[in-house]
Amino acid sequence: MITESHCIARFASGWRALTGLLAAATTAFALPAAAAGQEEWLSLGSKHWSPTVFSKTGAGTENAVAEARVTRAAIEGWCANWSPGDRDCVRSQLATPEAKKTWRATANCIKGRITAVDGNTYTLAGRWDNSDIGGGRTRWRDASGQIVGRDNASGGLGISQQWEVLCPATAASAGPAAPRSSGVQRPAQSAPPTPAATTAGFTVGETVYARYGAAWVRGKVTRISRVSGAKGPELAYNVTLENGERGLLPAHMMRKTQGR
Repeated sequence: MITESHCIARFASGWRALTGLLAAATTAFALPAAAAGQEEWLSLGSKHWSPTVFSKTGAGTENAVAEARVTRAAIEGWCANWSPGDRDCVRSQLATPEAKKTWRATANCIKGRITAVDGNTYTLAGRWDNSDIGGGRTRWRDASGQIVGRDNASGGLGISQQWEVLCPATAASAGPAAPRSSGVQRPAQSAPPTPAATTAGFTVGETVYARYGAAWVRGKVTRISRVSGAKGPELAYNVTLENGERGLLPAHMMRKTQGR
C-alpha cells in the first residue's frame, strides 16, 4: 500500500509539496517562490525533474538571471512518480551529466526576450488563447520566427515557466506590447466556488479543477490509486494539469468542473 510519505514524494518532481501531512494539507501544491514563499525551480519539461533555483538576480529588469541545480529530493520525487520500484533510479539519475549541471536562464523583462535553459533565445509573442492547455500564459517565437508550440514535445510552456520565474510581475500582467491571442491571463482559471464535499469521487478521464498554490487549474484524471490516509485507506487521483504539471492528489484538493 502507498503511504502518505510516498504521496508527498510524488509531488516533488513537478508540483512542490508544502510541509505537513497530505491529509491535512490545504494548499498541497506551491506556486513559484515569488507567489508562495517557497523554493523556485526551472522547468526542463513535463517528464523531467526540475532543478531548484539557488541564485536569482535582477528579476523583472533588463538583466534577469536565474541559476539552478537539481537536488536529491527532487530526483527522489521524480523517481517515485516516473520509476516506482526502481531502486537504482535515484543513484543513476544523480550520476547523469544533467544532474551535475548548473542550469541558467536569463531574460530582458522589459523587451520581452528570454534565453532559456536550452541556450536558445526566444521573443515574446503575446499569450495563448484558451482553446488548449496553457491558456493565458506567455507565447514565444524562436529565432527562425516560428511560434514554439505549447504541447509537451515543443516545450513552449516550459519557456513560459522560466519567464514567470525571471519576470514575475510582467508574467502576471499584460507584459510588453506584443500581439495577443485572448487578452489578459485568468489567474484562477475561472474555477467555480468551493463546492460541498462530494462522495461520488472522480473518474479516469474526467476533467477537474485541481489546487495549484493559490489557484485552481483545469486538468484531467489519469489514474486512481488507493492510499493510506489520516483516517485509513482513501482514494487519491493522478491528475495532469493544463499547465503541464502532474501529481497525486487527495479528493479534497479537487473540484468538479460542473460541465465546463
